[in-house]
Amino acid sequence: LITLNVGIYGVIFNLYILSLGFGEDFLGLILSISSVSIGIFAIPAAFVCDRLGRKRTLLLSSLLLAVSLLILYNSASRWLLIVFSIAYGGAMTLSLVTGATFLVENSTPYERMHLFSMYSIIYSVATLTGNLVGGYFPDVLADVMADLPSNLLVLEAGRCTEYRLTLYLSLAAVIFSLIPLVHIKETIVPEGCGISGAFKLYRSTFKSHWVRRMLIFYCLLGAGWGTALPYFNVFLDVVHKASPTEIGLIFSSAQLIMMAGYFLVPVLVERNGRVKLASMLQAMSIPFLLIFTFSSSLLLAAFGYVMRYLLMNMANPILNSFKLEIAGARERSIINSSMWMACYTFVGIGTYAGGMMMAAGRPEMPFMTTSVIYLASAIFYYICFNDFERIQNK
Repeated sequence: LITLNVGIYGVIFNLYILSLGFGEDFLGLILSISSVSIGIFAIPAAFVCDRLGRKRTLLLSSLLLAVSLLILYNSASRWLLIVFSIAYGGAMTLSLVTGATFLVENSTPYERMHLFSMYSIIYSVATLTGNLVGGYFPDVLADVMADLPSNLLVLEAGRCTEYRLTLYLSLAAVIFSLIPLVHIKETIVPEGCGISGAFKLYRSTFKSHWVRRMLIFYCLLGAGWGTALPYFNVFLDVVHKASPTEIGLIFSSAQLIMMAGYFLVPVLVERNGRVKLASMLQAMSIPFLLIFTFSSSLLLAAFGYVMRYLLMNMANPILNSFKLEIAGARERSIINSSMWMACYTFVGIGTYAGGMMMAAGRPEMPFMTTSVIYLASAIFYYICFNDFERIQNK
């Protein structure tokens, strides 16, 4: 349900902000603020996760997310959009830090790769559904409003209203997500170790050169992610003049193909190893990102987008599970929060830079920059962690 919200939000929110009359530079600002706030709140979120327990933290995340989206979807004030973009980032942090930790704690090592792959499949189904809803619903609303007599209309027709009503569906999904969370029965509630104990644990965790290397990798990954990924729908809208329906169809097609990819991940891992496979997938996605960027055909750009999405995201189950295995059980929430802090801080920096490039009339620049950063991150990941996996498998 949370990811259904993400799917609708991913297609519509950027277009909604632009429909309010704001430029790409302001869009880049609020998107970067959301990402940077995820990075800033990541460490406190680990404390909250350990103090409250996984279930209560996930409930708090959904409540805060619902309040944030309610304001973001109903305000045209710059300051309110900025403030509640920060709150949105805080809500997403709680979910990110807690979710993977919860999955690891409720699975055996043998089950874990399959569990994270299945989690990714469910994520893709929900995102696909959200992309389709986000893509088609504005046009459905436009047709309905056009057919209604003008004296029956209580809402002003126009793209802004259609986008806002579509976004309300994503808000409803977040509210309904509280129901399954309430029914989780948490058998183990982790105990916090206090501020001084937590800092000692952080210091001991970061003495590991594996952890420091992983932190650098997530900084690179975040910078590449932030520079281009928030602007795929804007690029399709501005450069290819794609409609919301076409954008939603492209995004949902990527999710549909992605599901097949996730089923292949455990098999490919057994043949190639996790580190080698993750590095290969990241590197192989780059030519397709360049096809998306420089194609003059919407159909070819859509093909580039789908293939890039497939290859890059097939690495996610590997990255998400592997990063939690480079330290002991006590350090898992610390590792998870620290990696998300590093990643989203650089996502925020990259997002703002990408928005400025788009606003300057260089829509291809964010995607070219991301290609270079992704290549560097793939090489770095293989060089740094191939030996670790070999040691781990002995």
